[in-house]
Amino acid sequence: MTGHRITLLGSQDRELRTWLCGDPKGHERGAIVLFRRLARPVKGLQASDRFLAIEIIKMSGEWVLESSPSHLCINMRMLPEIYLRCETENLVLGFVHNHPIKRQPEFSSADDDNERNILHGLSGCNGERSLLLAMVLEESSWHARLRQGVEPDKLLPIRHISVVGERMKLHGITIPDESQETWKRQEAAFGKPFNSMLRSLRVAVVGVGGTGSPAATLLARAGIGELILIDADFLEGSNMNRVRGYRGIDIGNNKATSLKEFIESLGLNAAVSAVDSKLDESGEAVDALSSADVVFGCTDDQAGRDLMNQALYYYAQLYLDVGLTGFVDVDQDGYPYLRDHRGRISCIMPESGACLRCQEVVSEERLKYEQAIKDNPELAKLDPDKLKKEYYLIGGEEQAPGVGPFTSATADYAVAALMDLIRPYRDISSDLRRDNIWVDFIHMTIHSNEPTNNPQCIYCRKSLLLLKSEGRYRLEIPKLGKVPDV
Repeated sequence: MTGHRITLLGSQDRELRTWLCGDPKGHERGAIVLFRRLARPVKGLQASDRFLAIEIIKMSGEWVLESSPSHLCINMRMLPEIYLRCETENLVLGFVHNHPIKRQPEFSSADDDNERNILHGLSGCNGERSLLLAMVLEESSWHARLRQGVEPDKLLPIRHISVVGERMKLHGITIPDESQETWKRQEAAFGKPFNSMLRSLRVAVVGVGGTGSPAATLLARAGIGELILIDADFLEGSNMNRVRGYRGIDIGNNKATSLKEFIESLGLNAAVSAVDSKLDESGEAVDALSSADVVFGCTDDQAGRDLMNQALYYYAQLYLDVGLTGFVDVDQDGYPYLRDHRGRISCIMPESGACLRCQEVVSEERLKYEQAIKDNPELAKLDPDKLKKEYYLIGGEEQAPGVGPFTSATADYAVAALMDLIRPYRDISSDLRRDNIWVDFIHMTIHSNEPTNNPQCIYCRKSLLLLKSEGRYRLEIPKLGKVPDV
């Protein structure tokens, strides 16, 4: 799977479309879009940079020398200030315009000239390694290509343009003439482009145990092109009742590495990377995470969830967090039974859906409890009341017994949610929230929880982290190490 990827937020997509298609005479319009480049290597996967749109500068007034429904002539003297910003702020220059009149191919010879001229000035100021992204909007679809100053006539491939709004829309996908036999039934259900869209995605699965291993294997079987498996733990015999893709000989081995081998053995042509590190302790794992279009959070630790909850805003990702909760009681004969057991699928987008903190999945109290147990494992043996009274720790009340049908079913619901975000098919009732779905396995019902009303939330209400620069350290967290140089 080759080619770089572009990500626009839903609000950016709407702003660009409104501007480009809004000329009263139906003329071409243009805009400068500044992008942040995420170019972090992932072992086992081909290089594929992500370009995140950061700022839109509309070309009007002095920017435009001449325009018509079939051409746009821009004032190159306006660009040096933009070149300087790209150099000082480490941004990539994007030139975006529309074609009111459909063309074949999408980019014209005039577009070639404009791009070469812009890149000539850019590389003259900022060096031959400078990049120029070009995007054109034609008949409501985006098309894109990439050039570099060192070889200005060479076009570098763009795998897709992703618009992450309330759903995920993928543009610029290459659709093969012949469909593979494995996915023909899926094509019959969702249409031919659907399989190509899944094939274009890079998906990270963090935690490949009871929910992560079924999610990862199903994602591979669904046709996801690239998978990143992140897990530092080793497979134990007690895991075998609920995991998928592992064999007895894998016990004692790293989960991510073993599951990678299994998925590769399926012959589905999915490229798989295994990262055997803890997400909240490893710069390598965070770099791999940042490269993904979609993240499945299948870990049972608060620190990992909190980091993914933060990362989705920095990296403009679709995030599906999966978890289970429950309560085991004892019946009149002294046997344990499930009084409560539910699976949760939290679907969060950078501009849509309540964050994990507002969904009360992650909290400072739970983070404090988890860290205390890590520092002193003996505390895990105490009952919740004693922890609260003597150690001021709140946690340990919930139980989520690892039973295969429940963990796997929750993972399956999460993969189905991703499919709905790519190709909408669900008609859910008004009392359900798309960002928070609970499956009650005891009463066989589905419901949603309302998030807390916190207007001060820096994640999903004030959006203080949305597309924020990491600065010197990954996610602005020193222990994760310095951001790699591009």
